[in-house]
Amino acid sequence: MVSITMYGGVGEIGGNKTLIEDGKARIFLDMGQSFGFGEEFFAGYLMARTGRVGLRDFFELDLMPKIPGLYSKDMLDGTGFKYRKPMFDGIFLSHIHFDHCQHIAFAHPDIPVHLGEGTKIIKDSWEATSGQKFGEHDYRTFRTGDRIDVNGIEVEPIHVDHSVPAAYGYIVHTKKGAVVYTGDFRQHGSHKKLTEDFLDRVKEERPIALICEGTRVAPEEKRKNYTEAQVKSHSKQIVKKAGKKLVVTTFYPRDVDRIRTFYEVAKATGRKFVVSVRTAHLLQSLGKDRGIKLPNVMKNKHILVFHRELAKAPPLWERDFEKKWIGSDEVRRRQGELILQLDFWHFNEFVDIRPKKGSEFIHSKSEPFEENDIENEVKHNWLKRYGLHHHQYHASGHCSMPEIKSVIADIDPKVVIPIHSEYPNLFKRMAKKVKLPVKGKKFTI
Repeated sequence: MVSITMYGGVGEIGGNKTLIEDGKARIFLDMGQSFGFGEEFFAGYLMARTGRVGLRDFFELDLMPKIPGLYSKDMLDGTGFKYRKPMFDGIFLSHIHFDHCQHIAFAHPDIPVHLGEGTKIIKDSWEATSGQKFGEHDYRTFRTGDRIDVNGIEVEPIHVDHSVPAAYGYIVHTKKGAVVYTGDFRQHGSHKKLTEDFLDRVKEERPIALICEGTRVAPEEKRKNYTEAQVKSHSKQIVKKAGKKLVVTTFYPRDVDRIRTFYEVAKATGRKFVVSVRTAHLLQSLGKDRGIKLPNVMKNKHILVFHRELAKAPPLWERDFEKKWIGSDEVRRRQGELILQLDFWHFNEFVDIRPKKGSEFIHSKSEPFEENDIENEVKHNWLKRYGLHHHQYHASGHCSMPEIKSVIADIDPKVVIPIHSEYPNLFKRMAKKVKLPVKGKKFTI
C-alpha cells in the first residue's frame, strides 16, 4: 500500500513537504517553508528564537508539524517533544528555492538529502555569501538519468525548466506504480526542452498519481507574464533609449536565466553589466557545473562587480573579485556605460550614485501580490525621488493554468493531487479525478 501525507504546500504557495510511504520506505519530497510562514506571529525584528531554543516557538505556535524521527536532537532540546533516531530514508529536494528547501535546517543530519549537482553548488554559494545555513547533512547529488534506490523503492529525478537552474521533477517507482511529483516547472522559459523531457518520460509511465504544482492556477491571472525572450527584447529597447543615462535592474538572486538575459542585453547594447558580489560568486561557482554555460566573471570584459563601501573590511570571498570592483562614485561617472544590478535592500546606494533624472529601472521580478505591499511602496518612493522610469518585465517560473490543464490531459494520471496552489479546488476543472489533501492527514493511493 502506498500512502501520502502532505505537511505543507496544501492550499498555499510553497512550504512543500510531502511524505511518501511504500512498505518500509519513507521519503520526503522537499522540505520547504511557505511564503506566509509565521506572519501572524512574527514581523520585522520580532522573530522566532530558533538559534537559542530550536523548534520550541514553532511547535508552541503550531507552525511546524511534530513528526517523530525527522528532527535533529539540538532542534528538539527544550521543546518537550521526544527525540527519536531518524525514521526516514531520505529527503529529495526539487530545487534550491527556500519554499522547497528551507526546513532541511531542522532535519536530522543522518537523514540523506538528495539534490541535483547544480543545486548543491548553488546551496554552497548561498551559504558562503550570506547568513543562510542549512546545517550539516549527508548530501547526495544526482543528475538526470540517475536512479536512486531507497529501501525498496526507486526515485528517478528528471530535469525541468524553472527560474533557478538544476530544478527537477521526480518519478517515484512504487510497488503500485509511478507517483510523479512536478516540483516547480514552466514551459515558456529559455530551456523549455528540459520540461519537455520530463513530461515525455512521465507519459511513458502512465502514473497512478500526479502531484502537480498550481502556483498560477487561479480564477483570474492579474499579473502580466512574459517569455524570457520577451524580457530580453523589451529590456534591450529600454537600454537603447536610455542614451547616456543609467539603467538599473533588480531580479531574484538565483535566477540564472535572468542574469544571462541582462548580460546579453548589456553586450548587445555596448554596456557593461555590473552584478552584485553575491551574483559574481554564484556565477563563478556554477562554472563547475558542466551542464550550465555562463560567462566567467573574472575573464569577461562585459562584466564588473559592484563594490559597496562598508564600515568593515570585506570578507575574503568578496576580495576574490577585487580586480573587477566598481564603486558608487565610478558608477555615477559612467552612467551611460552600465547596466547595474541593484537589490531592493541596497537602494540607499542611490544616494551616492545619484542617477541622472530620467534613468531607467527594470523590475524583473513578480509584481506584488497585494496592492498595499509596503516594500513596493518604498521602492516607488526611491524611484520617484531620483526620477527613474519604472518598467515591469518578468518571466514566471511556473506554468499557466491552461498549460497545467494540457499537461494533465497529456499525462492522464489516475488521480491528480494539487500542491503549491492557493486554489486547489480549481484542479477539478482540469482532471477526471482529483484528491484534495488535508495538511498532515495520510491518505492511500
